[in-house]
Amino acid sequence: MNLEELKIIGTAHVSGESVDEVRRTILEMKPDVVAVELDPGRYRRLMEEKMGIKRDEPSLRDALRSGNIGVILAGWFLTYFQRKIGEDIGVKPGSEMLEAIDAAHEVGAGVALIDRDIGVTMQRAIGSMSRREKLRFFLAIMRSFIGGEDVRDIESLKSDDTLAEVMGEFREISPSAYRVLVEERDAFMAHRLLSIEEDRVVAVVGAGHRRGIEHYLRNPQELPPLEELI
Repeated sequence: MNLEELKIIGTAHVSGESVDEVRRTILEMKPDVVAVELDPGRYRRLMEEKMGIKRDEPSLRDALRSGNIGVILAGWFLTYFQRKIGEDIGVKPGSEMLEAIDAAHEVGAGVALIDRDIGVTMQRAIGSMSRREKLRFFLAIMRSFIGGEDVRDIESLKSDDTLAEVMGEFREISPSAYRVLVEERDAFMAHRLLSIEEDRVVAVVGAGHRRGIEHYLRNPQELPPLEELI
């Protein structure tokens, strides 16, 4: 991959403006590859949702049997939070990724799935957290549901100042979860981008990951070994 011909789009995951920006950029640049912040499992679920196929979510009984109740509950909370915002502003979570994939097909570009498996990420996040961190993390997510924040200006979340504030709060609530959910995935996605052989690449990632990925691409010597991230 030629870094000079790489364009990273940092999106708000439930933003109509982000969907438009993704499509416009891909159609204008006509890249060789469009890289998206998806793992194979999430890609498959988005495609199924697009086709109207509904998959049953893991039940509480399944969680108790598997011993992964913390991971599944975290997944439920985060999925519900994105859906709640998406319903409020009329944009489904993952819409910008679907738009990126559709636009890639239109211009004849390949599609690269660059995110780490969500199951691995949640297992590592929950496993790394202290009991106190887990409590603070879940309380923070629950407060975000109950608080009823105004989500109409969702695009403002993409500004550097707002992102720094939000990510700082996340780091304060749970440094361990922040490292796994943000920093490790920044490194993983940078590894995946560097492995792309084609020159012209458009990468579509959450705005909170853009700065970290760009740092690693400029300073690949700081990347942790890939085997430490999987």
